[in-house]
Amino acid sequence: MAQKPRPAQPKNFDAEQSRIDRLFRRFSSSPGESGEEAEMRKNRRVSRKVAAGGGGGVGSNPSVSFATVRPRDPLFYWRQNNLPFQFDDPEQMAKMRAYCRLLYISHPIVGSCVDIYSKYPLLGLKMSCKDDRLTEFYTDHFLSKDGLDYRKFLIDLGREYWTVGEAWPLGTFNEDLGVWDDEELLNPDDVEVQPSPFLREPRFLIRLPSTMRELIRTRQPAWEYEKLVQAYPELTYYADDNARMPVSNTLLRQMKFEADTFNKRGVPLLYRAMRSLMQEEMLNAAVDSIADRLYTPLIHAKLGASAADLGTQVPWIPTLDDLADFEEAVDAALAGDFRIIMTHFAVEMESVLGKEDIPDLSPDFERIEGRVLQTFGLSKTMLAGASSGETYAADALNRDLVTQMLTNYQEMISAHYRERALVVAEAQEHFDYEERGGKRYVKMEEVYEIDEESGEGRIVEQPKLLIPDLKFRTMSLQDEAAQNEFFEALREAGVPISMKTRLHNVAIDFDDEIEKSREEAVELAVQEQETRKAIYVALRDKGLPIPDDLKKDFEARALPEAQDPNQVPTAPLRIPLLGMDPVTSQPTLAPTMQDLQSTPANGGVVEPGSVPEPVDADGQRPPESDEQREDMPKQSSLSPYAQRPAPDEPTGLFQRHERIRSLANAHKPKVLVPVAEEDAEIPEAIQRKEAVGLYQGPRHLGMRRHLQEEEINEELQV
Repeated sequence: MAQKPRPAQPKNFDAEQSRIDRLFRRFSSSPGESGEEAEMRKNRRVSRKVAAGGGGGVGSNPSVSFATVRPRDPLFYWRQNNLPFQFDDPEQMAKMRAYCRLLYISHPIVGSCVDIYSKYPLLGLKMSCKDDRLTEFYTDHFLSKDGLDYRKFLIDLGREYWTVGEAWPLGTFNEDLGVWDDEELLNPDDVEVQPSPFLREPRFLIRLPSTMRELIRTRQPAWEYEKLVQAYPELTYYADDNARMPVSNTLLRQMKFEADTFNKRGVPLLYRAMRSLMQEEMLNAAVDSIADRLYTPLIHAKLGASAADLGTQVPWIPTLDDLADFEEAVDAALAGDFRIIMTHFAVEMESVLGKEDIPDLSPDFERIEGRVLQTFGLSKTMLAGASSGETYAADALNRDLVTQMLTNYQEMISAHYRERALVVAEAQEHFDYEERGGKRYVKMEEVYEIDEESGEGRIVEQPKLLIPDLKFRTMSLQDEAAQNEFFEALREAGVPISMKTRLHNVAIDFDDEIEKSREEAVELAVQEQETRKAIYVALRDKGLPIPDDLKKDFEARALPEAQDPNQVPTAPLRIPLLGMDPVTSQPTLAPTMQDLQSTPANGGVVEPGSVPEPVDADGQRPPESDEQREDMPKQSSLSPYAQRPAPDEPTGLFQRHERIRSLANAHKPKVLVPVAEEDAEIPEAIQRKEAVGLYQGPRHLGMRRHLQEEEINEELQV
C-alpha cells in the first residue's frame, strides 16, 4: 500500500515560529508575575512543533503535548481561585466578610447552623444575686424591652460573631443618669485595630457614619450641623472618608473568633468550609448547565437523500430555497401552540446537546453537606438520627465539641455583660457587702494603679462592686430527662440539691411559684370555709338538723371567762377621776385647745397615749430640732430604672450617683475640643489619637477609690 504523501512544510515556518514565541513571551506574563507562574501558563498551552522530516504541518494535529505541572506551593490553590487568605489585608478581609454574609442569607445549612449557635446558648437567660433589689434593677436595665433588650441584642451579636468572626458592640453611656442609653453593632469594615506594646488591649479607631460625614461636609441642614458641632466639636476633624476616630475601649468592645492567635482581627468560622462551599457552587453551575441544555436543546436537521435511498441514479440535494423554507416551517412550529411539520423521508432531525440526563450528584452534595456541618461540629446523625448500620459512637466527640464551643461563647457573653454592668454599678454605688451581727459592712478590694504624675505604681483599696450574675441554661446535648433523673437520685441519696437547681433548665420561676402556691392555698381555705358557712345557713333556715362541727364553728355563743386557779384575785380597775389623778396616769384625756391647734409631725394623726411634739407660739419647730436633724442620715434618690421604695424605706445599695459624678468632675475634667477651622491648630488630644467627646469613656470609672469605708458602712446601715 502506497504511503500518503506528507504536506509540504512552509518555507518561512522557522521565522514564523520564532515570531510567535517572542509574542507569547511578551504577552503571557503579567506585571508582578513570577517566572514560575509564567512558565506554568506557557505549559498550559499546547505547544506545537514540527520536527524535521516528520510530524504534521500547519493545521494538523500536534505532535508533542506537554502536561501541565502545578508549582509546589501550598498557597497556589488559594491564589488561583481568588480565595482570601491574607488576614492582615483589610481589603481581603472585607471581601471574605461580604461572602460570609451572603452565605448566611442564601445557604440553608449555613444559615440554620449560625441561628442555632446564636440562639441556643441564650436559653434560660436570667440574673441572680444575693440582693433581690439589685436583681430587679439589672434585669429591668439589661433584659427588658424598655432597657437594652439583651434578649434580642445578644442574638444579633451572636449572628455577627458566628458569621464574620467578630462583633463590635458600641455602647452609649448617659453621664446624667449613670446608666447605658443604647448599645449597637458596628460594621467591622469601619473599625481599625492598632496593637500597642504598652497597653493590654489594642486601640480601636472607627470611621464616622456616612450620614454624619455628609452633614459635616455639606453643613446642610444648617440647624443639624450647628447642633452637632456644638455638642461634639471634635467630630469635625474626622469628616474625611479615610479618617479614623479613636474610641474608648470601655464603650467599644471586640468579640472575635480567635482562629489565628497572632492576628488582631477575628477569622470567620465559615472559612473552614470555604473550599467545600466553592466546590458546591461549581456543582450547582454544572447542574444549571445540564438543565439549561435539557430545556433548550440544540437540534440538528439534515435535508437530502442519496441515490440509493431514492432508488434512482441521481441524489436529491436541497437548494438554498429548500433550506430556507424548511427553517421557516420549523420556527413556526416551535413558536406555535399546536406544532406539526409535514415533510418526507429525506429529513432527519436529532438533538446534538441535551440528549444526556441529569447525573445523580447526590453523593457529591452529601459529602459537601457533611463537611459544612462538621465545620460547626455537627453531623447528620446528631440532627436526624442514625440509620441502619450507623451508631452514635462517632457523634460523641462532636457533641463534646459543640458543648465546649457553646460554653465558651456563654462565658464570652457573660464577660461582656460584666464589663457593661460594672460601669453602671460604680456610677450607682452598688457595693458588695457582708453581714456581721445583723449589720452590713462593705467589702474592700486591693487594686494596683500607676500614678499619672509620678509614674510610680501603688496598691490602693477601694470598695468592691456587686452585680448580679448572668445565668444561662447548661450547654449539654445529652438527654435532659436522664440528667433530671440523676439529680433526683442524688437528692434521694442525701445530697443537698436545692429545688432551684433541680428546676434550672425548666421554664419555671421558683419564687413566683411559691407566691402563687401561697395565694392558692389561702384562696382554697377561704372558699372551703365559705362553703361550710353556706351549708350551715341553709340548714338553719329550713329547720333541718345541723352537724355538731357546723354548730361549733358558726353558732353564736357567750364565751366564758377563763379563770386560772393559780391566779391571785385582783381588785377591779378604778375609773380615773378627772382633775384628781395626775396627768401621767391619764393617757386617754381629751386634747386641749392648744393641742388641737398644733400640727403633729406625722400628718395630723395623734396616736393614743402619745404626747404631741412641742411647738412654739408661731406654730414652727424650734431651732434645736433642725440642728439635731442635720446629722441624721438622709434618704438617697433612686435611678429611674430602679424600683422606688416607700418614703420611709431606706435605700442602702441604691445611691444617687451625683457624688461619683462630682468626684469625676474634680479629678477628670471633660476635654473640650474647639471647632475645626481652616487655620486652627489641631488639639493635642487629637494629635495623640486619644478618645474625646462623644467616644470618650465614662469619666466616673475609678472614682470609687476616693470614697471612705466608714461613710459607706454608715449608709449600708440605713
